[in-house]
Amino acid sequence: MSLLIALLVTWAVLAVVWILALPKSSNRVGWLYPLLPLIAGVVLWRWPDIPVLRDWMEAAVWLWAGLSLVWLVSVLKRDSSIMDIAYGYLMCALPWWMWLHNGSDMRAWLPLLLTTLGFGRYSIYITWRNLPNAEDARYARWRQRSGANWWWWSYFQVFLLQGVVLWFWVFALVLAIVFPQDFGLWHVAGALVWLIGFVFEVGGDWQLAQFKRKRKSSSELLNTGLWALTRHPNYFGQTAMWWGYGLIAMASPYGWLGLLSLAYITWFMYTGSATSLMERHLLKTKPGYAEYCGRVPAFFPRLKP
Repeated sequence: MSLLIALLVTWAVLAVVWILALPKSSNRVGWLYPLLPLIAGVVLWRWPDIPVLRDWMEAAVWLWAGLSLVWLVSVLKRDSSIMDIAYGYLMCALPWWMWLHNGSDMRAWLPLLLTTLGFGRYSIYITWRNLPNAEDARYARWRQRSGANWWWWSYFQVFLLQGVVLWFWVFALVLAIVFPQDFGLWHVAGALVWLIGFVFEVGGDWQLAQFKRKRKSSSELLNTGLWALTRHPNYFGQTAMWWGYGLIAMASPYGWLGLLSLAYITWFMYTGSATSLMERHLLKTKPGYAEYCGRVPAFFPRLKP
């Protein structure tokens, strides 16, 4: 319990700094990210026997420690976009840590297998794509705007913010790993939905890589294959994979609680941050993208091209 109090005090200090440093233009949602882990921690301190909350907060501490280390590396490398690489490796390792930490129940084999395949593949792809290149343009713009303050502000703007986002995302996965059940219909449904998502994510990434290799100009637009069904097949695919984990979690007594994180993931990928940020960038850099938007749905794929 003393460790929990120490962690709460440390996070409270960080939350105060985070909120005070937020730009005045930040929306109200931005204030929630520093506060929600603190609220959850206080609830756990007051009612320590809530099993779901305890396991979820352990995942939060694991993510916090891992992303703090990644932030230190980013400061040394002057490259905050290594967060994109770290995401996959952390999400690949976290389920195994939770499984080993909670009794190593072999009934959790399916979510362990799917997360290892999904995030393992993603990690290798992002490392191959990003590591040889300079800092991603999005992070470079933030660095330029913040100037000399970026080295510390990036800890909040990039690493803690995305850490809290991931903490929300993994809730259904925590349920699937920590409260595993015998194989049944929920597992079949989850695996099928996950497979659909995997095809879209892997197929979208592969088609984009091939397109970039063959194109003659960076202004050219990919609008064939899976990219003729949805403007963001990789985002849709990753969301479907998370729904696969959530459906597997539905077999557990607390599985329905995972619907909260799944709803947040869908909002984040569809109308929240991921798609909207990419759309604004592409509208500025890709001639014909506005016309492409009029023909192809942003997120949920249409059945026929």
